[in-house]
Amino acid sequence: MPDESTDLQRRIAEARRRDPAGAGRPARSVKPSGYGMAVRMAVELVAALGVSVFLGLWIDGELGTAPLFLIVFLVMGMGAGFINVVRAAGSLNRGSLRGPANDKEDRTRGD
Repeated sequence: MPDESTDLQRRIAEARRRDPAGAGRPARSVKPSGYGMAVRMAVELVAALGVSVFLGLWIDGELGTAPLFLIVFLVMGMGAGFINVVRAAGSLNRGSLRGPANDKEDRTRGD
């Protein structure tokens, strides 16, 4: 039985000869649908609030400081959720109004 690593190397070399520039790969990823983005934003907001409320209640229960940490973490969770939603909306809008000349810049930044 031949060595599996040499067989793998041979197959990789064949694939690179057939497609040296990677032309078989798509140039850009598919834009998500509006519904998908809305669900993503809602989940990010609810997750941030849920985690913060859980932590606030847990710390209040451990320390016996009734609503103090719940309120603090609730405010922090709302801020984190809002920031997540703004980032998601920014990634949705990136490049939509700027034109094809800025597509290369977007790809090099890795966003």
